Amino acid sequence: RNPLWGGGGGGGFLEEMDGSSVDDKMKEAADMALTEDLKAGTLLRGSSADRSPFLLRKQELHHSLLLVIVEDDKATVACMLNHPATKGYDIVGYSKGAASLPLRYGGDFALKGQSPLIWLHCSQKLRDSGVGSYLSGQNEGIYKCEQEQALEAISYGIAAPSDFLVISGVCVWPKLGGSLANEVKRGVFEVVPNEKQSLVIETLQTQTILTKDNLAENIKRTQDAWDKAADPNRSCKSTGTDVVLTTGIGEGFDEDDDTVVFNSDKKVSELADDALQKWIATFLLGAPTLT
Repeated sequence: RNPLWGGGGGGGFLEEMDGSSVDDKMKEAADMALTEDLKAGTLLRGSSADRSPFLLRKQELHHSLLLVIVEDDKATVACMLNHPATKGYDIVGYSKGAASLPLRYGGDFALKGQSPLIWLHCSQKLRDSGVGSYLSGQNEGIYKCEQEQALEAISYGIAAPSDFLVISGVCVWPKLGGSLANEVKRGVFEVVPNEKQSLVIETLQTQTILTKDNLAENIKRTQDAWDKAADPNRSCKSTGTDVVLTTGIGEGFDEDDDTVVFNSDKKVSELADDALQKWIATFLLGAPTLT
């Protein structure tokens, strides 16, 4: 189990969804999914479907950003990148003074025999300096490095603390019982284009250690990174849900429109956003009554 967040929000194993919850947007994503298997270094984002597959379970995966770090014949191992927690990693020896990096909740599990913390960067300067190794098998994309390498680069002035993401914990999808690749094909997750990886990481690096005061801001920056991760070759999401409906059964309800909650003007897409905020407040912030 993740040594930092033992209580987590419901494991790293993604359960099968009822097929009825897969809407047209997810079917479109399935049609656009890559045919080859996932590989280490692949960046994924949670479904862009209006009816999120993570409304009732695994809320932490709603509009998440996942990096595949291990792919073999037994399982796919990935870590969430977008959930800073209330704990930080204090940097000693930084020339510009005291600094602390947010430790990020990556999942409920730890990799046996490996460091509990995963250090990532997407800096060309650090790549050229030999800090870390590429995950993708190509000399590009997101690099993974040892903690000692990262701290040494910071102390020598090659890097700033903000150049790194530090993650604790991983999610695991066994190949038997529903693989992550199958979830991609079904549209539950979407592949982020390689050329978008640096922009996504740079946006996530603006997040800070989680507090009650910055909860909303950190979620906003996650959403910003998730938006930037979109594949430009996919069709844009319909803007029809932005229309205020005033006809039908009661104010704000249209019996022919399933994008709003029954007898309400509340958008279905907003329910998962609210559920995600509740999950973060409860499991990462320890303040379930905050939202």
